[in-house]
Amino acid sequence: MKRGLLPTLLGGVVLLLLLSGGCATLPSTRPLAQLQQKQAEALFRETMARQKDCPCCLDAQVRLSLKSLVQNGTISGFLQAKAPSFLKFIGLNPLGQPMMFLATDGTFFRYVAVPQGKGYEGLVTAAAFKKYAPHGFDPAHGFYWLAGRLAPEELRIFSVAQDQEGPGFWLELAYAADASQGEGLRRHVLFDPTKQVILRHLVADTDGRIMVDVWYDDYAQVPVGGSGNCLLPGLISIHANHNGAIMELVLGDWLPDASFTAGDFRVDLPSGFVLESVQ
Repeated sequence: MKRGLLPTLLGGVVLLLLLSGGCATLPSTRPLAQLQQKQAEALFRETMARQKDCPCCLDAQVRLSLKSLVQNGTISGFLQAKAPSFLKFIGLNPLGQPMMFLATDGTFFRYVAVPQGKGYEGLVTAAAFKKYAPHGFDPAHGFYWLAGRLAPEELRIFSVAQDQEGPGFWLELAYAADASQGEGLRRHVLFDPTKQVILRHLVADTDGRIMVDVWYDDYAQVPVGGSGNCLLPGLISIHANHNGAIMELVLGDWLPDASFTAGDFRVDLPSGFVLESVQ
């Protein structure tokens, strides 16, 4: 791995979905007849309702890659998550030894850099991290971003249209709580009516500027042979920022029936390490 790449990767890993999508544009769509709109919305709402009964945890091996015009590199490790906001990533060196630990509950984080013998902790809204976290990505919903789902909240759907390039439907929506508080963000979700999964999730501001652009693919049933709408994405791509960078998470070797408590996402600082608070 290139020496300059590691800080870039780790900065992006901080919440795994933290790069802004300044170069993306809103999707091209075709209008649907009123009856088709109602049918598509009903199927989408039914799918979201069923997913509320899906397992609340995931545990997988992950390979995280950054691809851009200026840098490319990969770091592998293990990813664990628990609804709604608990995340833990253990990054490994080429010998399979832990080189970094990152854990967050959606409010606080702790990051341990093993080679440097240092740890950092603070709020995910700290100034040092806000440059990585565009308005529109809510760390309190971190698990659902990784699971290819929406948070189990009331939704306000504004429009439904046919995708211009495929058989999916685009739904423009917002969480009802955000809308009632005057939050101007709109979500654009590409829904596959056959597999009943989300293929793409955009968040746009009031001017239509894309702030977050996440693509999902390679869905798998976990555990294998299970049933229902509890598929998990094996490939997550974050199409990001002005230089066209793409961050990819390839997940596999899922642990079936993963189960965690909040305590499992605590990272203890090894003896002799220095801990620094991030403001």
